Amino acid sequence: MQFGNNKAPIDIKSESMSLDYQNHSVLWSGNVHASQAGAQLTSDQLRVNYFDKDFKQMKEMVADGNVRLSQGTRWATGKHGVMDQTKHTVVLTGSPVAHDGSDQITGCKITVFLNTSQSVVDCAHAVLFPHSDASPGAGATPAAATD
Repeated sequence: MQFGNNKAPIDIKSESMSLDYQNHSVLWSGNVHASQAGAQLTSDQLRVNYFDKDFKQMKEMVADGNVRLSQGTRWATGKHGVMDQTKHTVVLTGSPVAHDGSDQITGCKITVFLNTSQSVVDCAHAVLFPHSDASPGAGATPAAATD
């Protein structure tokens, strides 16, 4: 998932929003829905922290309560999520679960490395469903030679 690690605009909607100029952060509360380039984030609350007073350089996005990240057939849920723009990671905690189609991985912490699309799951438990091999010739027997 590439949420927040993209130059495309992030569209955020919620019941309320408050700016904290002193701490360079914006807080969205109530039915938060954010989208960017095909990726979706929903949560009860979302705080975006910035490095600068002009709110131009995003440091991190911190989502709390009913967090769900999704893109295509992949989605992940948890109680708490941190998207770190410096480390280019997403860390989900609070009973996190990641899905890719029907496959499911749970753990106590799921870390997604955005630059490499790799993940690390602490206390991992996976339920994986075998997929049929759709490559040409898979499972086919060689044709008999004819004269």
